[in-house]
Amino acid sequence: MNLTPMALVTLLFAVMPLALWRIFHGQAGCWLPFLLLAPVAAFMALNMLETALMRRRALAGMYLRPESFLARLLCRKSFLAAWQMVKAVVLALLLFMEAPGWPAWLWGVLGVDLLLLPFLYLWARGWLSGQVRQGRRNILARRLLLGLNTGLLMGVLAVAQLFVPRADYVGLGWRETAVQAAGQVDTACEYLAPVVRLGAMRDALASRLVQALPRQGWPTLGAWLLYFMWSGLVFWAWSRLILGGLGAGQVLEYLEDGRCD
Repeated sequence: MNLTPMALVTLLFAVMPLALWRIFHGQAGCWLPFLLLAPVAAFMALNMLETALMRRRALAGMYLRPESFLARLLCRKSFLAAWQMVKAVVLALLLFMEAPGWPAWLWGVLGVDLLLLPFLYLWARGWLSGQVRQGRRNILARRLLLGLNTGLLMGVLAVAQLFVPRADYVGLGWRETAVQAAGQVDTACEYLAPVVRLGAMRDALASRLVQALPRQGWPTLGAWLLYFMWSGLVFWAWSRLILGGLGAGQVLEYLEDGRCD
């Protein structure tokens, strides 16, 4: 089983807007970020929509009466697609908030992840080939890789924190830390400037919190847990994006199927 050339093209098209945002976030006006945000949100929405459709079919086909109000409501694709798009826009804004502040080493890790994930996808499809029906095998493979890829990136981040130097905020107060971090990033779009600066402030304040706490004990563990939970959400959104690019064509075909059972 091989990936089609179209799947690889859509994969690159899915991540290219995020890379362009990292390069030009401080130079372009408001037209560029919203132009780049649209395809990112669309690919993420497609990835979320396929699992939502599969759950809807299972629920409507196994538990609900076809003529019931709830079954008819769940079978409305427009309602389901609109809800997934709203969630995708929120996750896309999260990526746009974090991407300008990612260091070069993290971009390198994500680049390697981008190269390896198609091979993991082929492995997952092969592993599921003898256990899952053909029409649902690719969907479940992408769902499996969503958690697996997020966990792998979290593991890399945890190891990297042992070796990557972090800015020292011990001599600064909380307000000074936030102001300094916000002043180090900028964007030409006034509507997205708060989002970009909020991402820089969040990372700086998390570092300040860890440095201010004792080196041992539950407070430090809780601070690191919050930091990694946020990072896990970001990597989960990243995994949604690239898996959406890998399976975009198949999801569109799945959407054309009008069945709800």
